[in-house]
Order: sequence, then structure tokens, then C-alpha cells
Amino acid sequence: MTERARSRVFAAGLLVTAAAVVAMLLPMVASSETAGVREIRLVARDMTFYVEGQQEPNPTIALRPGEQVRIRIRNEDAGMRHDFAVQAWGVASRMLDDRGQEDSVLLRAPAEPGTTAYVCTPHSRMMSGTVRVE
Repeated sequence: MTERARSRVFAAGLLVTAAAVVAMLLPMVASSETAGVREIRLVARDMTFYVEGQQEPNPTIALRPGEQVRIRIRNEDAGMRHDFAVQAWGVASRMLDDRGQEDSVLLRAPAEPGTTAYVCTPHSRMMSGTVRVE
């Protein structure tokens, strides 16, 4: 085999190896986007927001600057309409008209620390809390 032929075989081997490495890493890179999203589950119950499984009413939601978060909201109040909104950020779930309905919003916290309110728009006097970026 000539030197030129050996070089071509070597180059082809490198190309195949590189393609195999990319093929192995691609699923990990793709899944890291969804893996990097933190999920917070809120429940609307008795005209109050709760983090699922906790008892603190209208809790403060703490986020890191630039963090991507999915907030899932479930309505547990029969006959009451609820949503979840961070109006200062232009984020809102759809209106949940009945018990058991769920929706979610995907948001990215601002890069700068600070606080803002979250609300249920029809019941903002009773159902409101703070989002704190720290």
C-alpha cells in the first residue's frame, strides 16, 4: 500500500470515529436543554396558591438569575377559575375553568436580582405572592 493510500485510509478512519463520537454525544446535548429546566408545581386551592405538597400559602418563589423554570399550575377549586401570571414579565397560563385542569408556563428569570409579583388574575387580592431572583 502506498503512503498516499495509507493516508486516505487513516483520514477515513478519523472521519468515521469523529462521526461516531458526535452520534453518541448528540442525545446528551439535546436532553440537557430539557434537563436544565427546573419545574415548580403550584396548586390553586381554597383561593390560595401552594407549592404542591407544602402548606405555606402564596409562597415566595426563589429563582437564580437567568434560570429557566417551568411552572405547572393545577386548579383544585371546584367552580372557580384560576390562572398564574407574572404580569411584569408578560407570562401567564391559560385560565383553568374547572377542578383538575392544569397548564404550565415556561419562563427565564431576569439576569438581574430583584422581586416581582405573581398573581391569579381574577383573584389577585387573595392569590398573590412574590418571585424573587437572587
